[in-house]
Amino acid sequence: MTTIFALTDGKTRQISIQDLFILRNQPDFNNTILWVDLENPSEQEEETLLINFFLFHHLAVEDCQRERIKPKAGDHYPKVEDYYDYLYVIFNPVEPPVELSEDIDHGDERYVSVQFPTRQINAFLGKNFLVTHHYELSPAISYVKELCVKNPMMLQRGPDYIFHVIIDGIVDNYTPVIDYFDTRLDELEAGVFEDFQTITLSKILELKKGIVRLRRVTTYQREILNRLSRGEFTLISNEEMIYYRNVYDHLVRITDLVESYRENVSGLLEAYLSVNSNRMNKVMKVLTVISTLFLPLTFISSIYGMNFHFMPELEWKYGYGFIWLLIIIIGLSMMLYFRKKGWLD
Repeated sequence: MTTIFALTDGKTRQISIQDLFILRNQPDFNNTILWVDLENPSEQEEETLLINFFLFHHLAVEDCQRERIKPKAGDHYPKVEDYYDYLYVIFNPVEPPVELSEDIDHGDERYVSVQFPTRQINAFLGKNFLVTHHYELSPAISYVKELCVKNPMMLQRGPDYIFHVIIDGIVDNYTPVIDYFDTRLDELEAGVFEDFQTITLSKILELKKGIVRLRRVTTYQREILNRLSRGEFTLISNEEMIYYRNVYDHLVRITDLVESYRENVSGLLEAYLSVNSNRMNKVMKVLTVISTLFLPLTFISSIYGMNFHFMPELEWKYGYGFIWLLIIIIGLSMMLYFRKKGWLD
């Protein structure tokens, strides 16, 4: 679906693709401000608008169509490219992680994998136009569309302002994702120190993978916003640069949080391995004590298990009871010695 907002003669109205071509032939077209949003467009719409109308560079158009042409390649990482007359920007909005139950059972729990979806939003920012392109529904863009319908004068502030509002919405949508990772870290910490389970390791590794991916995306987007907010591009006015810096500050704080989560989950992994190692050491200590306890008893039993008929104890009527008494005394003595040394704690 393609949505086109056009500001002409101080009035904002929604127009069709056909009306857009008619509008281009008007003498005051250069003074018209346009916002064209292509949501899950067809190939014909992409060719008509991106190639035939706006004449965008074929490399930028190929990046736009990456999800459709190469669906297995995944989303393109965030970037900004200057084509002189316009900027081409890729952002990766994030969605709250989705937990999917797997078929592998671990005791009373079922393994849960975390799918961490990201999207690709392409934007072409020119002097008097903004073109957004995406194959999935974008809450940030849908929200800005509603604002333009309610307040038609938004376009008067220019396409760079509309683009800023979209980016601001994308950054704000990081909040539920951050809250999710915060909650999961608390749950896993309790799983390591309070209710130790083997499945916790899989959960930690799954969460670490998601945090590393989120860190990569937020880091790239932070660098893009840094470039957009420091006056590198003339297509963003000095008045709007302040708003871009505000969004940049928000993303910096989010990036710092993600970095702290990465450190926390690495520390949690080390704590899990340490706790697991400590548990194994306790098991090995018990097994070692048992083995050491039975070592002299086994030695005594092996001596009197030999088939020799010239051992004087064999003819003694109290010999059997004496051997049992000796075994019990040796065993208790070793147990008392181990406890005194603190080896049974």
